[in-house]
Amino acid sequence: MISPLPLPEWLPDWVHVAVIVAGALVVLVFLMMPFAVFGVKSRLELIEARLDEIQGEIRSLALRLPEPDRDEAPAFFEPDRYGAQRPPIPPAPHDRPRPQGPSRTEPRLY
Repeated sequence: MISPLPLPEWLPDWVHVAVIVAGALVVLVFLMMPFAVFGVKSRLELIEARLDEIQGEIRSLALRLPEPDRDEAPAFFEPDRYGAQRPPIPPAPHDRPRPQGPSRTEPRLY
């Protein structure tokens, strides 16, 4: 029997058929996996429903909050209860002045 598979000739013919059938089953399983095995769509719908519920709760809580007074500074700018203030934030690295002089220490290759 001439087989499309590179299996040794001393194997019986039924081994060739079994390998082809097993390979076809594996291909079939991988084709059906996204649709039936994992059930991704139902899980995504469940997560979406929970997310909508959480967003609705956040909206209802936001409506219960009093309107902030725009004349006052926000509470996070006030010093903490012990009177200590946070240290100032240092400037960003790109805002610092660059040192004068050669910026390279290795010799240049021309």
